[in-house]
Amino acid sequence: MRHSGSGRIFYFPSQTCGQSPICGIQVCGCVFAQTPATGEVSMRALGQKTLISAADLLRFSACAHARRLDLQHAPQPASAALVQAAAATLEAMRRGDDLISPAVFLTGDTLAQADFLRRVPRPSKRGTQSYEPGLITTEAPGPAGVIALALCADLMADVQGEVPQAAHFGPDSQTTTPLPLRDYIHYTRSLHARLKAFSADPPQTRPQPCAGCGDCRWQPQCRARWQAEDSLYQLAGLKRGQAKALIAAGVETLTALSDLSAPPRGLTEGTTARLAARARLHLSGDKGATRFEPRPASPGQGFDLLPAPQEGDVFYALSGENHALGSGETLMLYGPGAAELTRLPDDLKRHFERFPTAQICHFGPEPSNALKRLTTTLGSGEAFLDRLLRERRLTDLAAVLRGAFLCAKPPARIADLAEFLGLPPLTTEPSADLACRLTEDLRAWLLQNRPERPWPQPAPQAAEKESLEDSESAELRALLAASDLSAERQAMLFDLGMFHRREVKPAQWAVFSSLSKEEEELLEDLDALGGLIAVSPVEPVKRSFRRSYRFPPQETKLRAGKRVTLPVEDGPPASVTIEEMDRRAGHITLKAGPGKAALLGERLNLHPDWPLDTKVLAAALRDVIEDQCGPRQYRAVEDLLSRSPPRLSSGPLSAMDDPVSAVVAATSALDHSLLPIQGPPGTGKTYVTARAILALLRQGARVGVTSNSHEAIRNVLTGCLAAAESDDLPFTLDLVHKTSGPEDGYPEDSPVRRTTSNEEAAGGRHIVGATAWFFCRDENIQAFDWLFVDEAGQVGLANMTAMGRAAKNIVLVGDPQQLPQVVQGLHPEPAGRSCLEWVIGGDGTVTPDRGIFLSVSRRMHPEVCSYISDQIYAGRLTSHPETALQGVTGCRYPAAGAFFVPLDHEGNSQTAPEEAAAIREAVSELLKGCWQGKTGAPRPMRPQDIIVVAPYNAQVNALREIMPPGIRVGTVDTFQGQEAPVCLVSMTASSAEESARGMEFLLSLNRINVAVSRAKALALVFGARRLREAACSSINEIRLVNTLCALPVCS
Repeated sequence: MRHSGSGRIFYFPSQTCGQSPICGIQVCGCVFAQTPATGEVSMRALGQKTLISAADLLRFSACAHARRLDLQHAPQPASAALVQAAAATLEAMRRGDDLISPAVFLTGDTLAQADFLRRVPRPSKRGTQSYEPGLITTEAPGPAGVIALALCADLMADVQGEVPQAAHFGPDSQTTTPLPLRDYIHYTRSLHARLKAFSADPPQTRPQPCAGCGDCRWQPQCRARWQAEDSLYQLAGLKRGQAKALIAAGVETLTALSDLSAPPRGLTEGTTARLAARARLHLSGDKGATRFEPRPASPGQGFDLLPAPQEGDVFYALSGENHALGSGETLMLYGPGAAELTRLPDDLKRHFERFPTAQICHFGPEPSNALKRLTTTLGSGEAFLDRLLRERRLTDLAAVLRGAFLCAKPPARIADLAEFLGLPPLTTEPSADLACRLTEDLRAWLLQNRPERPWPQPAPQAAEKESLEDSESAELRALLAASDLSAERQAMLFDLGMFHRREVKPAQWAVFSSLSKEEEELLEDLDALGGLIAVSPVEPVKRSFRRSYRFPPQETKLRAGKRVTLPVEDGPPASVTIEEMDRRAGHITLKAGPGKAALLGERLNLHPDWPLDTKVLAAALRDVIEDQCGPRQYRAVEDLLSRSPPRLSSGPLSAMDDPVSAVVAATSALDHSLLPIQGPPGTGKTYVTARAILALLRQGARVGVTSNSHEAIRNVLTGCLAAAESDDLPFTLDLVHKTSGPEDGYPEDSPVRRTTSNEEAAGGRHIVGATAWFFCRDENIQAFDWLFVDEAGQVGLANMTAMGRAAKNIVLVGDPQQLPQVVQGLHPEPAGRSCLEWVIGGDGTVTPDRGIFLSVSRRMHPEVCSYISDQIYAGRLTSHPETALQGVTGCRYPAAGAFFVPLDHEGNSQTAPEEAAAIREAVSELLKGCWQGKTGAPRPMRPQDIIVVAPYNAQVNALREIMPPGIRVGTVDTFQGQEAPVCLVSMTASSAEESARGMEFLLSLNRINVAVSRAKALALVFGARRLREAACSSINEIRLVNTLCALPVCS
């Protein structure tokens, strides 16, 4: 892209349709042609200047090697009309035109364009007005459109002295939706700066597989190089972490891998054996031999998942928005240009009535997930689909193939099936009908290569369960239809009423899904534990049995006391209990019940347990729905569902400078209503909550305290005890905590009465703390004057609606911008939201007329707070003046602020030794310094002044091993509510592609918020450079990476 003449390079973010970053466009006479073979935009030059489109910016983020190859090809000439258009844009801005269309900016070596500029009443160096860019599109813009607008906004700052706050998109320049630029501009700036530096002096690069390979015109060249070098990357599906471990052990070629027997550091024996076998298959396939071989049979995997063919078997596939069902000679298409998609569940049901033993065969999990989404969205067919799943009538042929055969090149997508089955390879995704035929061909291939063995036994019939669920759904619909509620409220209440059933099903399905996974997949599954190897014999313990195992490092939610499932041949999975577990040492002891000794084999994988019983919650929710259809006595619940502003006896909610006074006044004046209180990090949620509760007790109120966790409830009750020490109450405070067991976390001499008895807890006089299961009991209906819900950003709307009937007034305390609610099921809006998220709405911060926003952080230094405020709270959060006194001195790091510390590493997923070493060095340096608090003289830094946060338990364990004593290390979940002068964050993954649980988890705004905001003065985020260079396929992904790019670099 560098021209041999002047050497100037122009960067142009192309305006696109918003659907694809590779659309051809025409701007001011400069046509961007598409390469017919690949659909890629070819580059054009304007005189001596080369233009780079937004598509090129995005492609650069995906693969630097492809960009280097691009640079070697000269662009084609384009029109010079862009310079004239840029001059016309500046002249129109000088005149102060209300609307400028189109708009082109040419500054230095960069060219940017927007469909229009709109004048807005925001001061700039041009006076009381300024401009904001816009994009004309009938749909929400894609990454290229957003980057075009962000880069345009950056160039506009040179003209008007201010970066626009927002961009706009819509079908025309008058009917638009605002787009906050702060969510995208840092990523755009970073991408732009890197591309300029790369183009000026392209470094040497090597081809590596990436997400963009499938659409890259250079892919044939890269493949040829891999083959010539006998590269490991010839092995399809090889992960970067696996390649890194192999190369570190000196295994750099496919031939060397084929001869490997002992596992290198970082790989398990099973993974190493599979990779070596696949390498041998690949090499032998080059010589004409078969590229697959049978795998040893394993219960619940491979051919155990393939039932005998039945009359009427259905083959189901999808392509884009189109779905296809094939059976025999019949093929039904659904979607655009075909039958209505809403007909699909009913057509399936009629087919199974005709062929009652039939099954549905599909490839990969997406078709099954699509059916779940469809039936949930329609609100019909759910019980029928659940029956099919219970009876194991949906057969994932990809799971069968994966468990039955080792393949040199296992088909990852349905398009890969053509080549796998010996058909001509497909260069594009197949249509739905072709995908359906390929699925049928794969089943035939599996049957042809199936060894002689018994067919798996069919699961028990579940027709009776389907009939019961259908009748319950119909009864609920009839109840709502007979009411005078609006159609919108009826739909909302129906989905809330279905919440617990929909939430339980995925947990049940997850057990069977987990059983079919490979050990490698289980190592990355948070709800499972893979690779267990026995280190002791089976030991009898009374009538039960116990055995100990070791396991490789991995991230997991499992812990001592939890129950897990194990596969049973020709039977449903059986449960065992985790008796002891040391994640740091990789040691676990399992306990099996009477007659289950055979379950504790030499090698095991642990799978999720069956879900909790939620009948009491569902029953309470049904009572609230019946109340909604009739008298509506639960007025606070009505306000919750309606998102009504708080109803106060003192009049509309009014702002006060003192947060304690504001909360006490508002809660005391609640009139059978609901009050949301949003408390960002360090704003004293527990402090104000405790004082509001004591004020209510003085008025004779009875108060309930609830949350999802007993720890959060204990925190509020402990806060009430602390507040009571400085409040001369005219009575002896009675606090009761209904716990789930003897391990309650309180000191032995705590005045809080702890009990596992619902009856004893119900007798509490002043404050009763318990989870939803207690407050949903019938004896607690309207038994409390106020119910305070702590961490309400994690409490589901359905559970809150159910337990809301226990109180006359409800106070929601929390922050939906911190750790979010965890849901497993598919729920239509708003049933899957947390109660606080629902009440606050989509803006992320509660408005002054609808609740209280605690706007002053007494924890974070202004330099830390400003980052959190700008990225998370739309600039509404400020720091208390005294926090500016805080800082770390006497070391080479800044005294205060939030920074990114870039590191170079590859192949890391759940552990990063490079980051652990850098953090250990940082700790040593920080401990040389001094801490200056809000008051007093500076003092030497101590280990307890530093907390270290990592996203994965495996990295937490690695960090703990090398940290000095006294340094607190844990995950984000561990540290919510805690603080320290310094917080060090390890991002761990080498790239977004390599992150366990994906970009959405690793770069979650909620988790970044909680991690960085633990710091009183200094937050250092250690991470791979490539994390901030992630290729983004959606604007939501840009938003996530943007938060990381907004951190200034600390070298």
